Amino acid sequence: MQHAVRSRAAIRTGLTPVPRPRTPSVASLMDADALRVLHRAARALLDDLPDLTDRLVALLREQEPAYRTALTKDPTATWQEAHRSLRHSVTSLLDPRGARDAARRCSWRIGAARAEQGLPLDALLHAFRLGGSLVWQRLVEETSRTAPEDVRLLVHVAADVWNFVDEHCTLVADAYRQTEWQLGRRRENRARLLAAGLLDGTSRIADLPEAAQALGLPEYGRYYVVAVTGAPPARSDAARAVLPPGARVHWHAGTDVDYGIVLDGADGTDDDGLPGPAGPEDAPDAPAA
Repeated sequence: MQHAVRSRAAIRTGLTPVPRPRTPSVASLMDADALRVLHRAARALLDDLPDLTDRLVALLREQEPAYRTALTKDPTATWQEAHRSLRHSVTSLLDPRGARDAARRCSWRIGAARAEQGLPLDALLHAFRLGGSLVWQRLVEETSRTAPEDVRLLVHVAADVWNFVDEHCTLVADAYRQTEWQLGRRRENRARLLAAGLLDGTSRIADLPEAAQALGLPEYGRYYVVAVTGAPPARSDAARAVLPPGARVHWHAGTDVDYGIVLDGADGTDDDGLPGPAGPEDAPDAPAA
């Protein structure tokens, strides 16, 4: 019966309910206006990118000593790096989805390259935050110049701008730390190969300066070698017992034996590691512990 009633009602009216159109909310209209203002200012920044880069480089020279050194050594490369980073940042304001991957690749490459160059991570992160602050400042300046009444709308996109800066600071730090770890592993492997060459007599004269630097020992000096056997815990205790306090030594770990390359504290060398006038040339053999 209920079904019949519903059917007669539908026949009687002959109408199909139509969803009422949704009226855009005040918030969505304001967000759209804010994006319009943001894009207008970002396009102006993109057209004036060389000047924006000059301003960032000047800030780095003024506020960050590590970048001051980099600018002295290679100003062109540093300017180009800042220019690429700013271009990707501003382009991401105009097309967040389309520019995202390229911007991330740019930041990753910068983080890795600066780790290889030895620039401190704190200085690199400071540079990225300075770049973000400068972009935001220029967005406000451009909007104030062309449409002062629209400056208030930028507050609706401020979070997006600063989220981008935070994301890329995290990204560049990850790239830096990963590269730093890889470089450390390479240095460890190279030091192990150089130490092995010294111990088995296959090292070349030309390798000695690099070996000294890698092992943290003077290039010139009198050395002896200790060999420590036993299980790893006992081996460590024996190594400490056989050496005088404060001895400069590089340990080369082996499967059954650990070898210590020890600088003789009474070798007659000067403080800079150069041989003194009465320094002996040959080191005596040391008994194995």
